[in-house]
Amino acid sequence: MGLTTITFYLFLIITLLLYFLVPRKYSWLILLIASIYFLLYDNLKLNIIIYLLIILLSSYIFAILIDKYNKKKKLFLILGILCIIGVLGYLKYTNLFIVTINHLNNILGINKQFNLVDRNVPIGLSYYSLIMIGYLTDVYWGICKPCYNILKCSLFMGYFPLLTSGPFVRYEDMEKELYIKHKFNFHRLCYGLIRIFWGLFKILVISQRIGIFVDAVYSNYTLYQGFYLILAALLFSLQLYTNFSGSIDIIMGVTKIIGINLPENFTSPFFSKSLTEFWRRWHITLGSWLKDYIFYPVMRSRLVQKLGEFTKKIFGKRVSKKVMLYFSMFIMWFAIGAWHNGAYTYIIGSGLLQCLIMILEDLLSPLSKRIDQKLGINRDTFGYRCYQMIRTYLIFSFTMIFFRAPSVREAFNIIKNMFVFNPWILLDNYSLYLPGLDLLDFRILFIAIIVLFIIDYLKQKCDVIEEIFKQNIIFRYIVIYILIFSVIIFGMYGPGFDATTFIYRQF
Repeated sequence: MGLTTITFYLFLIITLLLYFLVPRKYSWLILLIASIYFLLYDNLKLNIIIYLLIILLSSYIFAILIDKYNKKKKLFLILGILCIIGVLGYLKYTNLFIVTINHLNNILGINKQFNLVDRNVPIGLSYYSLIMIGYLTDVYWGICKPCYNILKCSLFMGYFPLLTSGPFVRYEDMEKELYIKHKFNFHRLCYGLIRIFWGLFKILVISQRIGIFVDAVYSNYTLYQGFYLILAALLFSLQLYTNFSGSIDIIMGVTKIIGINLPENFTSPFFSKSLTEFWRRWHITLGSWLKDYIFYPVMRSRLVQKLGEFTKKIFGKRVSKKVMLYFSMFIMWFAIGAWHNGAYTYIIGSGLLQCLIMILEDLLSPLSKRIDQKLGINRDTFGYRCYQMIRTYLIFSFTMIFFRAPSVREAFNIIKNMFVFNPWILLDNYSLYLPGLDLLDFRILFIAIIVLFIIDYLKQKCDVIEEIFKQNIIFRYIVIYILIFSVIIFGMYGPGFDATTFIYRQF
C-alpha cells in the first residue's frame, strides 16, 4: 500500500475515524489492527507471518528474560539479537553471499555457479529489525523496562506509518506516545494535511519527474553519455532526497493528525558545508541509532582499546585516537551500507565511500585551512559557504552513482562514460528531452526545485507551516491552495507511474 495511493488515504481516513471515536482504552488497539492490516496488505503469506512472529516473539521473550535474570542478561541479549539478525540476514543477504561465492569461484577458475534466490521480504523489515534490536539493548542497559503486554509490543514494532521509511524510534519515547488516547485537534489536522501535501509535492511533482529522466539514462548509459550521465547523477541526488524526505513528510503529517510525536529525519541536508555535516542532516534517526548501538560500543570494545594501546606505543596518543575513531567509523559505515541492501553497490555507495571521504575531510582539514589562510581566502563569506555547499552536493552525487548503478562494474563504466563528451548535444534544443521529459516538464521541474530549496532554507530558521498559520487568512489559503493544486495538476500520474515504488521502501 503505497503512500501516494488512493487506497492508503481511504485506509487512513477509516483508521483516524475509528481512532478518535472509540473509547479511550481501545484507541491503541485501532492502531495495532491498522498496522497489521498495513503490514500484510501487499503480502499476505504464511512465511511472511512466520518471519514477523520470530522477530516479535524473540524481542518480547528475551527482553523479559533480560530484565528478570540479571546474571544471564548478556546471554539473552545475544540470543535475542541473533534471532532478529538471523531473519534479516536470511531474507536480505543470502544473495550477497551467493554473489560473493560466485565471484570467488570465477577467480579460482571453478566452473560451479549458484543461482540467486528470490526471497519474499516483508515491508519495513530493516526498520523494525533495528528498532527491536535497539529495544533489547535498551532493556539490557536499563534505559527502559520491557513491555509485558505482547499486543503493545507488537504495536511498537509495527506502527504502520514507520514501516515504509522510518524514522527510527526508541521504546522509551514511543511508550509515552503510542498507548495513550490523543484527542482530536483541528489545528493538528490542518498542520498534518499541509505536511502530507508537501510530501506529495516532493514525490509526485519532483521525484517522479526526475525518475523518468534518471531511469532512462542509467538504463542506457552507453547511449546517453557525457552530459546526460552528469545531469542524471546530479538529479538522482534530488530524486533520492525528495522521494525519501517526501515519504517522511507524509508519515509525519499522519502522526501529527493522530497526536503522536516522532523525531525529524531531515534538516535541509543540501545546505551542508561538508559531507560530515551532510550526514548529520540526512536520515538523522538512522545515524543516531548506529552511533548509540554500533559506533560507541565498538569504540569501547576490548579490540579497539587494545588497538589504541598498540598504536599509541608506536605513533603516539594523537594518532592512536584517530586510528580508534576511523576503525569504529569503518565498522559503522559498513553497517550502514549493508543495512540499505544486500549488494556491494550499497555497501560502497552509501557506506564505505562515505566513510573514506569523511576520513579524508578530517585528515585534510588542517591543510585546507592553512592553504586558505595563505591565499587570503575568507571562510566567513557567503561566496565561500556557497562553494562548500556546491562541493558537498557534487561529492554526494558522485557517491550515489554506486548507490544507483545495477552493479559496481557498471558504476565504474558510468563514471568512465561521463567523460565522453559530444559538444553538439548542448546546441540541440531537443536533445535534452529525449529521455522521457519535454520542455514543459523541465520548466515545472526547475520551478519546483527552486521552491524546494527556498522552503528548505526557511526550515532552518522556523517552522514553515506554523508561520503560514500566523499569516492573514487570505494569504494563508492562497499558499495552501497553490500547494494542493500543484500536486493535483503537476503530479506525475501517467504511464509507468507506480505509487508503491519508493526508493527506500525496499529497505
